[in-house]
Amino acid sequence: MQKIFIEDMQPEAHIEGYFGLKQKNVRTTRNDKLYLDLTLVDKTGEINAKMWDGVAKVKDALVEGDPVAVRGYVSIYSRKLQLTIKKIRPVNEDDREHGFNFQDLVLSSDRDTDKLWSEIEDMIKSIKNIHLRELTSNIYQELEDELKTFPASMSLHHAYQGGLLEHIYHCAKNGLGICRNYPELDQDLVLSGILLHDIGKIDELNSGINIKYTDRGNFTGHLVLGRDRINEAIKEIDFFPEELHNKLEHIMLAHHGKMEWGSPREPAFSEAAIVFYADKIDTYLKQMEEAISDDESEGNWTDKRNYFHRVLYKK
Repeated sequence: MQKIFIEDMQPEAHIEGYFGLKQKNVRTTRNDKLYLDLTLVDKTGEINAKMWDGVAKVKDALVEGDPVAVRGYVSIYSRKLQLTIKKIRPVNEDDREHGFNFQDLVLSSDRDTDKLWSEIEDMIKSIKNIHLRELTSNIYQELEDELKTFPASMSLHHAYQGGLLEHIYHCAKNGLGICRNYPELDQDLVLSGILLHDIGKIDELNSGINIKYTDRGNFTGHLVLGRDRINEAIKEIDFFPEELHNKLEHIMLAHHGKMEWGSPREPAFSEAAIVFYADKIDTYLKQMEEAISDDESEGNWTDKRNYFHRVLYKK
């Protein structure tokens, strides 16, 4: 089967390829005819797809999060590309001989995660406080694979493989830049707080084709899950100062900034505020970047159908 990526699709093209099934909805038309409303993904993006005929034969075999083989044609609907599916089936072992590669289906960061990891390791080594350095190093060594592959959110920002590490890296650079302008800040606490602030995402989310919240994520959320991970790790470090422990725990619980934004606490000291703002800056800029990138309207300005509900300047 010919390999084609979503970013290369053109209107009126007939395509065959492998995709990840991110979302499946079985719906009915006004005439009570079944149809499939699907979201397909690969490492370059996602596309809405519809299947109108033969739905009853395939609907139960298709599972969200699994790879599928697809044949269909591309059209434009509501100013966006849409795929009309003629045939679809789950991928099988024989497909590997015809070019199927699971990694082609996972939306991934375009950053070199090994390079980001190396730079973050250098940041950890720069932490002068021995307790914070040991804590951060221990957690990162334990969770290296997860930190390199997990998304930073389900859909809000950096929602792709490696997005969590990319987000943490940019937040850390933001925090270090702020600390250079305010030398009275405890840079070690700011840096450790940023590097650990989203560690609970590893328990809150799953990774792969179909990013979803875990049961623990829905019940508890990553702020508390991250706080719990840190508390367990601190138990393994002799003589960890109580005040430092309290401050770090507060940073974990306050890094969303406001209670109405999901924080059990709001920042109560300068370093906690810096962690919140370093996180907010990167999240905000990524949301703006993605809103502009996803917009398909003509001209210099986006339409208002984006996270910000306002037009954005595309140039």
